[in-house]
Amino acid sequence: MGLKGQSKESSNFERTIFPEGTYDMVLDKAIVMMGKPSQYAPEGAPKIMFIWKWTDEEGTEFELTDYLGFPKNMKWNEKSAFWKRAGEIAGLTFTNDNAGLLDIDLGEFIQSYTELLEHITSKDDRGNSEKAHVKGLSVGDQELLGKKCRLVVGVWDNGEKQGNEIAKVMQIAAASGPRKPTKAAPTTQSAPAAQKAAPAPRPAPAAPTGQAEVDLPF
Repeated sequence: MGLKGQSKESSNFERTIFPEGTYDMVLDKAIVMMGKPSQYAPEGAPKIMFIWKWTDEEGTEFELTDYLGFPKNMKWNEKSAFWKRAGEIAGLTFTNDNAGLLDIDLGEFIQSYTELLEHITSKDDRGNSEKAHVKGLSVGDQELLGKKCRLVVGVWDNGEKQGNEIAKVMQIAAASGPRKPTKAAPTTQSAPAAQKAAPAPRPAPAAPTGQAEVDLPF
């Protein structure tokens, strides 16, 4: 008897484009992978995805992914978007003096930057690039995976595609403003209109089915 066909498991996650606004989201997971070659990194460079989860009033879950460059040798750099974002999530500003507080657990088989590179530049049995799933992301005794923060979300549009970008991540206790998504009032010659609640996130067109990999934006 051969392999028996099975139904694909359903999922209540949807690919979405969030309207501009402020959202309370949970940092659900993080994944490290090799980015695409560029003029600055002809062979590609490591990237990390912070995947945030937002749940609407009906319980439907939506994901928002933040793509950032992964720091070489985990060295602090004041211009690094990764160190800025990690600090925003943790609620502190990283410097050269406190960078050692950050710890990324990538499993027992990846204990150094060299081992990480070896893993994400290798291929799996299907010929796809390997990824490293973050098991834990901590700053001191604070675990960041599973933490809820307030995100300021924008929308980019290059004329052919649309997507989201995260302008800022704030601590909920220190953040101000409504917790539900909001949109800025339109600019007119008269006094600005009052803010209105933004509509629920609009599901983007479904991704193509099949074995092809998702074309990541880096």
